[in-house]
Amino acid sequence: MNCKVRFAPSPTGYMHIGNARIAIINYLFCKKNKGHFLFRLDDTDTQRSQEIYEQSIVKDLSWLGIFYDSTFKQSSRFGRYDEIKNKLIEKGSIYPCYETEEELEYKRRLAITKGKPPIYDRSSLSSSNYPVTADSPPVYYRFKLPDQTITWNDLVFGKISYDLKNVSDPIIIKADGTYLYTFSSIIDDFDYNITHIIRGQDHITNTAVQLAILNEISENKPINIEFAHLSLLINKDGSQFSKRLGSLNLGDLQKKEILPITIINMMATLGSSIDTIPFTSVDKVIENFELSKFSSNSPKFSIDELFLLNKKVLHNYSYEEIDFDIDRNVFDLVHQNVEKMSDLEMWKNIFLEDFRSDYVPQNENEKKVIKTTLELLDIHILDNLLDKLKSATGISGKDLYMPLRLALTGIEHGPNIVNIIKILGVPQVKTRLQNYI
Repeated sequence: MNCKVRFAPSPTGYMHIGNARIAIINYLFCKKNKGHFLFRLDDTDTQRSQEIYEQSIVKDLSWLGIFYDSTFKQSSRFGRYDEIKNKLIEKGSIYPCYETEEELEYKRRLAITKGKPPIYDRSSLSSSNYPVTADSPPVYYRFKLPDQTITWNDLVFGKISYDLKNVSDPIIIKADGTYLYTFSSIIDDFDYNITHIIRGQDHITNTAVQLAILNEISENKPINIEFAHLSLLINKDGSQFSKRLGSLNLGDLQKKEILPITIINMMATLGSSIDTIPFTSVDKVIENFELSKFSSNSPKFSIDELFLLNKKVLHNYSYEEIDFDIDRNVFDLVHQNVEKMSDLEMWKNIFLEDFRSDYVPQNENEKKVIKTTLELLDIHILDNLLDKLKSATGISGKDLYMPLRLALTGIEHGPNIVNIIKILGVPQVKTRLQNYI
């Protein structure tokens, strides 16, 4: 399959989980089909676009392991947009408008009051309605939609038809001269030979409008763009995706120690009929990915499930895969007990020779367990150590092993205490326990 996709964020904010989902699915689809991944910055809004956001998006993509084949900024293409605008003005497909924002809002409310859809009335097409004077408001431009139904076969939603008479002529150039997404985006998609546009369901109306624009600018050249609109995320309880979660940016997730592969695993299947598998490599995710399995039903996103998946991914890592400097024996012992990478750091430190727990025995029984352990401890009886301690002290269960766990590791949970003693070694265990005598 000939495949060229694009991920085109606007550098007007930090990259959040919704943006990441679109980037990931585009990337996986591209790699599955051995295609070309274009990273485009939609920075035509020069007032809101900021360098700090641009750098953050690039950094987040790198963190996710998404590497692009080519890149450009829309701000470098204003000359091309001017060229197309002038051609379409000559054809009558783009026309100037003169209403103020207040006039447009009045018309919108009036239409709603009359029970009509608030569709622009094209009054600016008649120059007599708005004679141009020195006091006229700044001109803005709309694209004149044709009186037709736009139809395409969506790769997620199936056949979609849109009657353009139910849509206002879109504003494509603001009064300050800023080109809007509807216009500049489809020009770039056409010029750069994009084959698949994968984006959110909220762009379906845009697609109908942009296909109409595309028909005007293609100049009889074949249009080979397919569309896939991903259904929008909702909360676990079925409610609309909250702003709090919707703005959960990748920086937040990094601070919470969510692994990049965890996010990729979840977004590769969320909203599809494919089970989420805690793969540890992107290659496996690509192999398992199928865009055709995505549904038009809104998928439920849960941050709790993301944390759970993160733990499963960590548990699936082999020693050879983990990007962390830790003793092999320690890793094999503890990695099923970790939930985040900092847990590995904690266990690594516990097994260092100079580790000291801040545990303080709370009663005579705890002191008795530690003293008796020192007396009985020998490499030849480790497998039976707890049974011998129970017989010697008359103490059992949690009251028996917890003082040892706290004295040796400083934490209440972890691998089997005897296995911890075996990795530490009898001399090191005795040194640590001597601190409590």
